[in-house]
Amino acid sequence: MIDKIKKYKKLELWIFAVLGMGVIYPTPISNDRFGQPFLNVLINSLLVLTLFYFIEVRHLVKIRFIDYFFGLIFSILYNFTSLFIADEKPYTIMGTYYLHGIGNILITILAILGWTITFAGALALCSFGCQKYSNYSEKAFFKFKSVFLVILISWSLVIVFFLPGQVSWDALKQFCEFEGKRVANLEFTYIPTNHNPWFVTLIIGNIFNVGNKLLNPNFGVFLVILFQTLISAFIYTKVVQFVGQKSGKIMGIISLVIFASPIFSSYAVTIDKSTLYYAFCAAFYLCYVKIIVGVKNKHKALHTNDYLLYLLTMLLFSQFRNDALYISIISTLILLVFLVYKHMNITRLLFVLLAFVAIICSWKAYMQKNNIISGASSEALTIPTRQISYVYLNSPSDLTKKDKQIINKITPLNEIKKNYDINSGDNLKNLFPVNTFLNNPSIIKDVVHGEKKIRSNLKIKNDLRNYLKVWLKMGIKHPFTYIKVYIAANSFYLNPFVCSPNLYGSLFINFPTRVPYYVEPSWVDKYNYLFKDSVRLKAREFIGLILSFPLIAFFLNTATATWLLIYLLYRSIKIKSLDLFIILVPLIGLVALSTLVPINGYSRYVIGEIAIVLIAFACMFSAERINIKK
Repeated sequence: MIDKIKKYKKLELWIFAVLGMGVIYPTPISNDRFGQPFLNVLINSLLVLTLFYFIEVRHLVKIRFIDYFFGLIFSILYNFTSLFIADEKPYTIMGTYYLHGIGNILITILAILGWTITFAGALALCSFGCQKYSNYSEKAFFKFKSVFLVILISWSLVIVFFLPGQVSWDALKQFCEFEGKRVANLEFTYIPTNHNPWFVTLIIGNIFNVGNKLLNPNFGVFLVILFQTLISAFIYTKVVQFVGQKSGKIMGIISLVIFASPIFSSYAVTIDKSTLYYAFCAAFYLCYVKIIVGVKNKHKALHTNDYLLYLLTMLLFSQFRNDALYISIISTLILLVFLVYKHMNITRLLFVLLAFVAIICSWKAYMQKNNIISGASSEALTIPTRQISYVYLNSPSDLTKKDKQIINKITPLNEIKKNYDINSGDNLKNLFPVNTFLNNPSIIKDVVHGEKKIRSNLKIKNDLRNYLKVWLKMGIKHPFTYIKVYIAANSFYLNPFVCSPNLYGSLFINFPTRVPYYVEPSWVDKYNYLFKDSVRLKAREFIGLILSFPLIAFFLNTATATWLLIYLLYRSIKIKSLDLFIILVPLIGLVALSTLVPINGYSRYVIGEIAIVLIAFACMFSAERINIKK
């Protein structure tokens, strides 16, 4: 028996991996670094034994340098998010403890190396599995009508309990802006803003008005729900068909289960910009991918209609979320370069890009002419604000008197400590001199009394530029601190093993039934649900049970898309597929965008990634087949 064990030369390596996986980062801080629960130890050991069997005993695959390199990336994400999770004090980060002292440093290195070995083995084995799975021929497994009906029927089982439909807080505010609602006891009148895209406000406002004039507010709400449900279901059906055709029946069924689940139906029954944003995200990505597939398969020539559809989806995608504009432009520019590299005609795509820029510029001119207020800059600066505020709270001596005066103009220094939260930037965001969020009565009062502005001016813009200069200066001085804050603020987006407390609560199935008085549209008294609160509560509990199913819970995890993206990047390099790498560009943009949002682990920021990562995987399996044939 001993002789048999000795012949496995790398046995010590796998034992080392088990030891490294046993390291923990307890909260609150503790000297006990090897206190893993028995179940975790058992699962880790079984995982390593499985890898050992297939790699060392069966010799199915060899672990190569690229496997170790990406294994290290996964290990760093896993360990450093655990290192930098916030301690009890909201403005401290515990990573300082676990990276100080020779003992702690050695144990942390052991954990990083142990997980690197495990992830490297898992990557090598998954690569083998992908190659085996990819022996599918392209075939249309799913008929449009069948998939469309399955999604609609599945969604209706959720939608029916929340009829005529739910209205999110953002949408309530949009309705107030659309009608110019006057809040008497705050002496405030809503004016149009682009905080939530004004384009979306016009759509939901006008559709609601049609239903309201025909019958009543309930029918107006239902009409919006019906509109977004039919469009979303249509787009997701197309995605399921594409996934099934490119990667086989199993992946097609998985995608159908995900799209038919409450992950998407809970949004379909809720009026909110996100509902159609996710659908247009998938539509844009599908059109983007089809252009690349058309370039790769020259015998399947692309038609002008394909480019016009790409332009349409690009516009809708960028207009349903303000930041999506940058993703669509960057993706199209890279696609343009790709076509040049492939010696393909770029005339039509160049026309699409120029037409897109012209339409966006025209829309911005329209908003300016009609005094539509732009969203506040604070929306895009929640990570920088937390970084520089962290430096102020923990290393105030590194800031000059002038630096502090500059910071004070944007985020009052005496307010930073009580408003700092590593996992949420909303409170710090509300300290900015310009605020279009208006998420509580006190901020509205500040706007009414002139203490805050709803529209930026030259002085505020200049103060903000100086603020960013101080932020950059402190970043050069404290680069590791900035990295710590960034990782800690995004721990739930970077590590799927850390369960976000917002995982289910951030879906609209838990949206409150009572409407805050300061975002009540004029018709709210006539708006009521079909079923009682008790019935809807039971429905929510049942939906929560469905969301806990392993497959659905896996995709709902706020870090899943990030890790799947890294895996796809790994495969694109390993199989040397430039096409696959270019296909991943919009997904890279969306994942990067989700790490700049104000709330850590808020699932609504990653649903768009879930909607397109399945398309990316389908493209990977297609690329795998081409690689195998070579």
